[in-house]
Amino acid sequence: MARKALEEEQTEGSLARIVRGRLSLLKRQVSLRVLYARSLLRSKLSHKPVVYVIGDSHTGIFLKRKPFVVFWLGPATAHNLGMRRSTTNSNKKLRAVLDSLVTPRDKVLMVFGEVDCRIHIYNQYVTNRERLSIEDVIGVTVEKYGEVLREIEGRGLDLYVASVPPGGKEGNVFGVPNYPPPDMRRVINRIFNEELAAFCRLYGLKFIDVYSTVVDADGFIKPEYSYADGTHLNTAAVRFFEEGLGLGAG
Repeated sequence: MARKALEEEQTEGSLARIVRGRLSLLKRQVSLRVLYARSLLRSKLSHKPVVYVIGDSHTGIFLKRKPFVVFWLGPATAHNLGMRRSTTNSNKKLRAVLDSLVTPRDKVLMVFGEVDCRIHIYNQYVTNRERLSIEDVIGVTVEKYGEVLREIEGRGLDLYVASVPPGGKEGNVFGVPNYPPPDMRRVINRIFNEELAAFCRLYGLKFIDVYSTVVDADGFIKPEYSYADGTHLNTAAVRFFEEGLGLGAG
């Protein structure tokens, strides 16, 4: 009887944590949408060269900072970015930005891959009953992402590719299946960055390696560069991107 009551209490506690996590995520998403709209307006009114930061929620640290104009495409994945149809419609949104706003005088910073590392890569590994190695799944993801990067670079734009941050310790706030434990996430993020950097070197793309600067000895984000959720970087890390973009300290 006591055991059953304890299990019910633990279940309720887990559900409460998931609900709190989702409410926090929803609040963040609403805030990002408002700031995204402001960025869109500013980009249309500006006549100066800007840095278009395009990606997932990790674009948030660039909001309200010049010369950055942020385009958050939702929880978009690097793997599906080239697909004409996806749950986030990320390909359509990306093309709209590239076709309508970006000019050759501007810079484009692509910020994708962390959602893959945190949710989809390990899930694919487990779903395929480990017939594919983690490295194999990451390799396919980088290859798919790379196809989009090469297409953008082929437009003659000044393209930069951001590393993903180190693995975080945030719990499974989405309630997704096969959510990787922190020790697995730190490995996935490291390998993903290694593969992405190698791809960029192979095709002459500019890779901004912020990961190596903000990772601690255990493979996680250093506290001084970590947002409260332990998954996103905070604004203290922006200067490393600025240096990689050739902007100097901003």
